[in-house]
Amino acid sequence: MKKRVYFLLPLLFGLFLSSCGEESSSNTSEPSSTTSIDDSKLNFTGVTFDSESVVYDGNSHILNEVSGAPENTTINYVGRNSYVDVGVYQATATLSKDGYNDLTLNATLTITKATFSGYEYESKTVTYDGLDHINDIQLIGILPEGTNVTETIKNANNEIVTSAIEVGSYTYTCEITNKNYNTETLTATLNIKAQKKDMPVFVSSDGTIYFANGLHESYLYSLNSSAELKQLDYSSPKEFNRYSPSSALFISGSPFLNSVKEITGGEAKVLYTDSNISDFVKYDSNIYYYSCNSLKAEKTGIYKVDATDTENEPIVTKIFEGKTDNLSIYGNYLYFTNGNDKNYIYKLNLSSNQTALVLQEKVHEYIINNNKLYCTVNGTLNDYIGYIDLSSSSVTPTKLTNAAGEYLTIKNDYLYYNYTDLFSYVDASNKGVWRIKTSGGEPEQIIATENVNGFDVESSTSIVYIDTTDLHLYRYNVTNKTKVDLLNGFVAPEVTPLNTGGNTIILGTKTYYLNMYAGKTLYVYDELTKKTSQLTSNKVADFYIYNDTMYFNQVTMLTNNDLYSINLKTGGEAEKISSNDVRNMVSDGTYLYATHYNWAGLAGGISRMKLDGSEYVKFSDVDGAKNFTLKDGKLYYINCATGQDNGNIEYMSLSNITSLTEGLKGTVLSSNIKNVKQFAFDGNNIFYIYNGTIDNSVRRTDFTSLGEGTKIASSKTNPNEILLYGDYVYYYSYASTAASSAGFYKVSKTATQDGTQELILGYNSTYYGSNLAISNSGYLYFLNYIPKLAFGDAHFYQLDLNSKTVTKIS
Repeated sequence: MKKRVYFLLPLLFGLFLSSCGEESSSNTSEPSSTTSIDDSKLNFTGVTFDSESVVYDGNSHILNEVSGAPENTTINYVGRNSYVDVGVYQATATLSKDGYNDLTLNATLTITKATFSGYEYESKTVTYDGLDHINDIQLIGILPEGTNVTETIKNANNEIVTSAIEVGSYTYTCEITNKNYNTETLTATLNIKAQKKDMPVFVSSDGTIYFANGLHESYLYSLNSSAELKQLDYSSPKEFNRYSPSSALFISGSPFLNSVKEITGGEAKVLYTDSNISDFVKYDSNIYYYSCNSLKAEKTGIYKVDATDTENEPIVTKIFEGKTDNLSIYGNYLYFTNGNDKNYIYKLNLSSNQTALVLQEKVHEYIINNNKLYCTVNGTLNDYIGYIDLSSSSVTPTKLTNAAGEYLTIKNDYLYYNYTDLFSYVDASNKGVWRIKTSGGEPEQIIATENVNGFDVESSTSIVYIDTTDLHLYRYNVTNKTKVDLLNGFVAPEVTPLNTGGNTIILGTKTYYLNMYAGKTLYVYDELTKKTSQLTSNKVADFYIYNDTMYFNQVTMLTNNDLYSINLKTGGEAEKISSNDVRNMVSDGTYLYATHYNWAGLAGGISRMKLDGSEYVKFSDVDGAKNFTLKDGKLYYINCATGQDNGNIEYMSLSNITSLTEGLKGTVLSSNIKNVKQFAFDGNNIFYIYNGTIDNSVRRTDFTSLGEGTKIASSKTNPNEILLYGDYVYYYSYASTAASSAGFYKVSKTATQDGTQELILGYNSTYYGSNLAISNSGYLYFLNYIPKLAFGDAHFYQLDLNSKTVTKIS
């Protein structure tokens, strides 16, 4: 069918746009009332111009064309354009054809407001330390572009305040507005109390103490019976699972993901990772259960993880729907607090998945020992610790003591607990660590203090705890009531971590980078707030940002690396998209191309997958490929020999890659362009680092000549890395034969010879730049480390290109 379609300029015919008009769904083929009807002519019939309503998703939308028009019909559209923002967009289609009465149809494209998702605005309780905590409550999540946040903070007297220092309660109201989203108002409360911070302590069966070290970023440490203090991980334990007495099993959290880790052989190994893990318990070495209280209701529940088949991904099955916490396995039952039913305790039969009520009271926490369940209850009349016999049918607990305790621990027939404010106020004289016989009797106060951040029991005469006032770990002797500071003289270590390099990517005002001093975990620095935030608690091998979506490869289970994605513009939770270990990623908008790494963590070919992780194929066996770049339908890369930094630039045509392609080989771009350490395309120009035995230089050539090109920087030069920005090539150079000339340089892209380069900052025996990135505000960010030379302190820095001042970011 042939139709002539015209889009008339709004200047001539007008563009009808209304953000609040009525939606029209005109499908009629009757002539318009304003059109004169000639009875000798035919009327259009069966012609439709459909309206459409969509929810804002950041993409452009346009009404479908008129359908059902006869052949050779001329259709003139007014207002049928592509729109992104929320609004009601009216359009008309005028049909004309010889022998027919003209027909004008109306249709409306309605883009409705989306609902914010993936955000948290949580209440917090902090301890008084004389500092301002006004910024402790934050809206957490990636805000959509164009979002405005208005926050009001009031004290207990309903007065608006700009600081929160003193003990008391502060009410936060946060209004999130965006022209394309429904306005959302969130509230949260900041409580500043006498100093107390949850910092878990766990004593394993061999006597080793595991704890969150408050003197070093709350990182996980251990202290063994020989008094050897050791940092085990760069994550902070949220809590330890006390049902694994022989090993430290804990949950570490980050804004993107949570991981369950276990100390094995003195090292922290990742057992499992998900976007949200509230609690975790092991059934055996291969079967795990965890509770997920996700922002997405459909994901919330209890999951079973079967990792029996070590050759494949674990099998994950959802066995319970709804919010849960406090998991424990006893007998053939999984016990948990059920958020669907007032935090009552339920049990789930591990064979049938059938659930049953165990305890009909709101429970804060509990512990099971010798067929009895001991719990802290938020009772109707008062708070107390009680217990039930699991062999009985009663769902009502027997009161053991009126105390509302936390950190419940059973050792040597005693129930230990920290008596503190949980549901109601507790007099300061009653606060501290107590114990009571599991069989009943009078409770005994062991440590009279309100400054307990976490504790565990070594023996009937010894308790270890973290003191709130100084965050030190103490051993308390119950008999003679004395304590020993186990962190006396401790100073957080500053040892330059050996590494193979990182990655730096700038998006807007935010710089994403890998922090070598935090186990190569992913961090972000915001130029507006001048704050840094840790985004992952596990090591990240590589990351890449394309169209506001971050793809990051991190250790997620034992030594496995998986690929996750998260939209940095719209936010939400990180989603696992592939179990393949890929790095050096680049995208053409449809596929991700990357280096494929095998199970041993070695480069083993080149791969391709869709942006959602589907259609994965390893299409080439070229090992050691790096510097992936897409241009004109071709994938360019450097083919490096094993252990080498440089090689030839090769390319493969994307059209030769299919879902079945194997063993695809590349074509050398030019034999004249060799010993390439790094390259970058700029239009028809090719800039590259020539890494020869004697000559190490920055060169420029082009696709027309494909010659070795012009040396635009070579004297006393040994470039570690180049970066194209604006009219310049920025690079860091360190030549061992001319160390005094080392530093950060820039040279014009159009330079015709060596000698025009400009020194930005000399190395001064201090600065060694790699992983360079430049922001639009004129800052150059770099990792202060050259992996091959092991030079530098491995911190992350910001260099002001105008003032030449350097600031340590982390």
